[in-house]
Amino acid sequence: MLGETMSSETTKFYMTEIIIQPSERNFSIIPRSRFVQNVVAQCLVELSAARSTFRFTIQGHDGKAYILLWLLNSDSLVIESLGSSKSIKKFPLLEDSLKEDSNSAWNAVKVLYQPCIKNRNEKLSSAWESDISIHSLTLPSATCLELLLILSRNNATLPPSLRSMNSFQVAFLKM
Repeated sequence: MLGETMSSETTKFYMTEIIIQPSERNFSIIPRSRFVQNVVAQCLVELSAARSTFRFTIQGHDGKAYILLWLLNSDSLVIESLGSSKSIKKFPLLEDSLKEDSNSAWNAVKVLYQPCIKNRNEKLSSAWESDISIHSLTLPSATCLELLLILSRNNATLPPSLRSMNSFQVAFLKM
């Protein structure tokens, strides 16, 4: 992550993603969806520790809110069995989901989220945007949509009774 200090109270961060393709296939490349999850999860944890805020708006460079996100836990451990999940077939774009690993355990952050695309949750979104205790995380619009797809996919892998809390959807972002 790159950034610059604007004043003693303000720091401007720039998100940078570099994908380096190896000339030889001796080591594995991190799939993009796993990279996005990891970077966003780490940003949420760092921002929540630095600013004592746990609610975020994920917005594009156009200033439009895509996701309202509430960080619940930053120390979760998720154990998943990929072989039995039917929801994986729904999102073939997420290439790391298609691996045939039997079981795997991941450190993760647990989040509640609300999508804000196609005029969904307009009232809640405007209330969050005017609340000074909520921090905005700005990403490219395509990455915001990709993150929403990742959250939806992760939500679909949960048992139905654990997929929502109040009016929010539940998901885990792998670290």
